[in-house]
Amino acid sequence: MKRFLAFFVAATVLVPVLFAGGGQEEVVTPESFEGMTLSIITFTGEFNDQGIVADFEERTGASVEMEMVPIADYEAKIRPLLATGSGVPDLFVGEAAYVRQFVEGGYWTNLSEAPFNADTSDMFDYSASMGMDADGNVVALTWQTTPGGWFYRRSLAREYFGTDDPEEIGALFADWDTVLATAATLYEESGGTVKMFPGIGETQFRIFYSARTEPWINDRNEFVVDEQIRNYLRVAKEIRDGDFDAKLDDWSGPWFDAMNTPAGEAEVFVYGWPTWGLQFVLTGQDKSFGDWAVAAPPDPFFWGGTWVGIYADSPNKALAWEFINMLTQDADWMEEYSLRASEFMSNKVVMDKVAADYSADVLSGQNPFAYFYDQVQYIDASAIQGYDYQINSILAQVANEYLVGDLTFDEAIAELGKRVQEAYPQVTIK
Repeated sequence: MKRFLAFFVAATVLVPVLFAGGGQEEVVTPESFEGMTLSIITFTGEFNDQGIVADFEERTGASVEMEMVPIADYEAKIRPLLATGSGVPDLFVGEAAYVRQFVEGGYWTNLSEAPFNADTSDMFDYSASMGMDADGNVVALTWQTTPGGWFYRRSLAREYFGTDDPEEIGALFADWDTVLATAATLYEESGGTVKMFPGIGETQFRIFYSARTEPWINDRNEFVVDEQIRNYLRVAKEIRDGDFDAKLDDWSGPWFDAMNTPAGEAEVFVYGWPTWGLQFVLTGQDKSFGDWAVAAPPDPFFWGGTWVGIYADSPNKALAWEFINMLTQDADWMEEYSLRASEFMSNKVVMDKVAADYSADVLSGQNPFAYFYDQVQYIDASAIQGYDYQINSILAQVANEYLVGDLTFDEAIAELGKRVQEAYPQVTIK
């Protein structure tokens, strides 16, 4: 779990690399991959930990040489390699927060062309579009899709609302006014001991971030604060001023402690996660295991995801494609892997089958895949850019200053623009 948590708390920012890789050469597929070696660099342990590499080596006879770099060091490792074109592995990955930098930079092979002919017809729309360049060519693919939900404590739901049914509790999250009213009910009826949220952070922010219609920097090179971001600051302030959060930092020890209290001792109602939160975070909480359910928040959201592409100058493109093909195109393998790893895959047909009768013990038998399948239909990632990771980090700093009263709302908006321009001097503040 530490490897995954390091990924989410890292403050490293990937900045665009100035020099793209070279052109493609003819791809020759050998009669056998036996004895060949595929090189990969990644920031996630999933390829090893979930048996992906083992499956690939068994089916091809090839071996995988994988370098696992902590997310905090990933940018410092990959950027010089891409800039010089020296030592770049056959495959490298990009996370949702900055994958567009690689897509737009021309570092990955065009997988839409022969002999790859990548098929995205069965992929969830945003999962496919995030890996496409400006001309609609597929240059990176993902095996996973990461819609989110609000995971709540069943014991608190029964105590304060008389039911733990996801549809009925979901009605208490219908919109932000209703959410604030629900938070007030918890606070008042518990005498202030039960909080709606662990803190102000990703649980709220990811919803507003995913609902944006304008990117941070528009096509006129202007920095734009979408109305959804303004709403995030307003709602966050109401939550903090109402004493509706436990003021715990995301991924801190106390944040986890509040998550893992037994039924009857819970004092935090809602945590917001995407699919991987269920898979890699919630299932590890032994004391609260089974005291959870998931319901829809005020708006659909997604968070994270990993895309993988073939380096444009890789000498092993045929072998590299075999890896991506297994991971993202082989429906039979994807179905087996989804059930094995509790992974919500990027393939609609696969997830339609898996979600039909899936259940999760940590959610006391609820079917989270059916919920996620419904939510993913509403995700629009068109506002995501390569700038987002750093600008989101700047926003988090400004939001904290606003919440403690160091800045007024108008000052916070102005300070956000000022700090973005310091990071990106070429941008005009709108």
